[in-house]
Amino acid sequence: MPLKIELKPHESIIIGESLITNDNERTRFYIEGNVPILREKFILRESEANTPSKRVYFIVQQMYLAKDASQLQKMYLEYVRDLQNAAPSLIPFIAVVSDCVLNNDFYAAIKSADKLVKKEAELFGEALNIG
Repeated sequence: MPLKIELKPHESIIIGESLITNDNERTRFYIEGNVPILREKFILRESEANTPSKRVYFIVQQMYLAKDASQLQKMYLEYVRDLQNAAPSLIPFIAVVSDCVLNNDFYAAIKSADKLVKKEAELFGEALNIG
């Protein structure tokens, strides 16, 4: 069964390795196949990854979109280590993300990383909300 996607005017989506941005009108299309898909509300651009949790989110997002996530694991571990040192109170949230990463469930890891970013904002101040 194909996935039905509706995009608002000027909304973006990542399908596979392509960023697609809608024009001026609402659009509906169907996707068949097995490719990573990321709606705009979950896309974090590298320039927006300006906190430790957002850097973890960004690298998890890159792992989800990558054909071979193993090349990004070292960077992920560095970001997680930095975050744990900076904010030990976030370790329970980090553990959920890491569990998803270990199981190669990168979409679930993105959802968990979103919660991590929101908790960081709650504890330390809001800079940018992702979803």
